[in-house]
Amino acid sequence: MMKQATSYRQMELNPRMADGEMHSPEQVWQQMEQARQQAEFYEAQRDQWEAQRRELEESNEKKVLFNDSLNETGMKLHNAVRRLEKELESMKREHGEVSQINECLKRHLQILSSMQPQNWSTEGFSDRLREAMPKLERAENDFEEAYASASRFRHTRIFRNKPGVDSRIKASWEHLRAELFKGFFFHLPLFILLLLTWGMYVLVTRF
Repeated sequence: MMKQATSYRQMELNPRMADGEMHSPEQVWQQMEQARQQAEFYEAQRDQWEAQRRELEESNEKKVLFNDSLNETGMKLHNAVRRLEKELESMKREHGEVSQINECLKRHLQILSSMQPQNWSTEGFSDRLREAMPKLERAENDFEEAYASASRFRHTRIFRNKPGVDSRIKASWEHLRAELFKGFFFHLPLFILLLLTWGMYVLVTRF
């Protein structure tokens, strides 16, 4: 009986005697090492998850910021392109109108340059003058009309400053007009005389 009690107390004092070798120092150290490694693993896992969470939040914030910038810049570019297209369309339309005016004035210039009234003969002068005056008047009217519409052109100032006439050229045009009217009035009595003679001839032949 005494021997059994002693053995029981020895088992309490000596862990190796309880449950075999379960609580040996080596096993305790191994269990502690495993627990430490497991704690480090969980800590590392937690840190990894936390880093992933922060990365995801930062990515979402960057995505929102980029999307906002993308929408803002896209809207600005869209509005700019619309305005530029309207401006180009307006410029294209004005370019077409200016080209038409240019062609019109060029045709008038060619017609007036081909007249050469100094070479007109006395015979048929009145007829040529009668044909030439409307052409000159149309050229002047189209010129004045072109420069009177300056306010409707936004992209060019060419029609806001009417080109002046050189004094020599102006004198030449005034001389041409004077010569045209002088020739007309010079031949007017002859034209009236011929008209009266023809009228008298018609009356005489009828009676």
